Amino acid sequence: MSENITLNTNTNMQNEHDDDSIIDVSGSADIPIDFGMALSMQEPAVENTLQPQYDPEGWKIGKKYIRKLSLNDEKAAMLDRLWFADNVFNEIEYCRIQILKQFLRAIDYLQIHCVPINKSYATVIEELSEIIVCLQYNYRKESLNYRYTYDAVQTEIFNHILKLCENNVREVYGIKRKINTDFNYTHPDIQHQYGRKIVSKLEVFLAENQHQILDADHRTNIVLNENNTGRWKTKFETIKEDFSNAPAFEREIFRLADVNIRNPSQDTIFFEASKFISKHDRISALKLYLHYFEKDLNSSQFDRKQLTKSIQKSLFSTNEQLTDFENILNEFITTGNLEAAIEKASKLYLPKRKKIMIDRDAVENVQKQHSGTVALLGEYLRDDYEEENISEQPAGTEEEDELTMNITHQNAETNTQKYIEEPNFSEIQKKILDLFEKQSFNIPQSEMAAYLQSKNLFMGSTIDSINDLCFETLDDVLIEEEDEYFTINTDYYKKLLNND
Repeated sequence: MSENITLNTNTNMQNEHDDDSIIDVSGSADIPIDFGMALSMQEPAVENTLQPQYDPEGWKIGKKYIRKLSLNDEKAAMLDRLWFADNVFNEIEYCRIQILKQFLRAIDYLQIHCVPINKSYATVIEELSEIIVCLQYNYRKESLNYRYTYDAVQTEIFNHILKLCENNVREVYGIKRKINTDFNYTHPDIQHQYGRKIVSKLEVFLAENQHQILDADHRTNIVLNENNTGRWKTKFETIKEDFSNAPAFEREIFRLADVNIRNPSQDTIFFEASKFISKHDRISALKLYLHYFEKDLNSSQFDRKQLTKSIQKSLFSTNEQLTDFENILNEFITTGNLEAAIEKASKLYLPKRKKIMIDRDAVENVQKQHSGTVALLGEYLRDDYEEENISEQPAGTEEEDELTMNITHQNAETNTQKYIEEPNFSEIQKKILDLFEKQSFNIPQSEMAAYLQSKNLFMGSTIDSINDLCFETLDDVLIEEEDEYFTINTDYYKKLLNND
């Protein structure tokens, strides 16, 4: 049995060696076996590329802006120690970059021009850090806590300077609201030394170097105006001061309105522009008023502000002109065709002449029969007929009484209830909520106090009454105090709107 196994094994081994000598006489061609190699050859080879790895320190300011600000390692490490108290202003990327640039300029100024009294310190910031550690914590240089505390204090100084720079940029961009810049340490000696060595020097430097802060670009201006609804007023005053002619004034107003496209006060820009230009160009004033009217019609609340009596005297010489403009407004409300309304307003002051066919024979006959009629007929044939002049009408007791235009048509939307019924708001409470909406739900307390005082209302009780009415619906207060402002949570406000 063992011999058979040995023989078979040897035979098999011999067959394996003799495979190359076997001749295929079957007449069939070789059929290659498909091992899937062709498919693998068609697929591109996987490259050994390095996948980007998560950087746990990528959130740090220095690492994030190292390329945008062209930072060296030292400045990048310094910015890594900073943090922003996030708000709607410094969350705008363009504004944040300008703040950081001003911060770097401020640090360079302190390091170069503010020489520490103690020559053992390289910069005044290091000198102040040492003073604070000694006065506030009383740590010795050799102690274990000294180094850690010293670094923490220096970081607080950097972040305080960052806040000063943010307020500096806010001022350049016309943002009246400033962030709190109180220093953390209230020790009298620390306050004195810090104010003398750093704050007083930076106040001068930042004021003189505001010109290095770049103007806000178009997109940034739109966001800033959306969040600060009264910001346009500063630019508007500049436009008025630079007034030279009506076309140039109109161009500047449209540019201003363009960057206030998301500002609920955009219609007011056109209204105030119409009032101003009425003293210089009547047609321009009518055109801008029509633009105001168009924006007002498309807003959530149709205010329909009326022109004052003094402006009325500037714009309309006769009752017919006033009536014609009223008709233009009413037709615009119906059709919504602003271009047609502007075209008609541009022709409002063109002279209107009567066309009369004169029968000379009849005139001669009348002259013979009624000589007294000739004087009357002469009056009738005048090219320019006379009408009652508005400016000669008795003025009201107040020079700025409003001119009430008879606008007969209104959008159906104005008849719907804006707010839900459940809180049962009074009319003045609705006006207060409308005022919040118009100013992006953020109103200075001083402005609110002045408004309520004009209505003979007390601010505290009025705000509390609105919050009391809304509490059952919202399960929270609607109007909150934040620094020197009143604010409203937009999500809460939407719950009060009638969506029918």
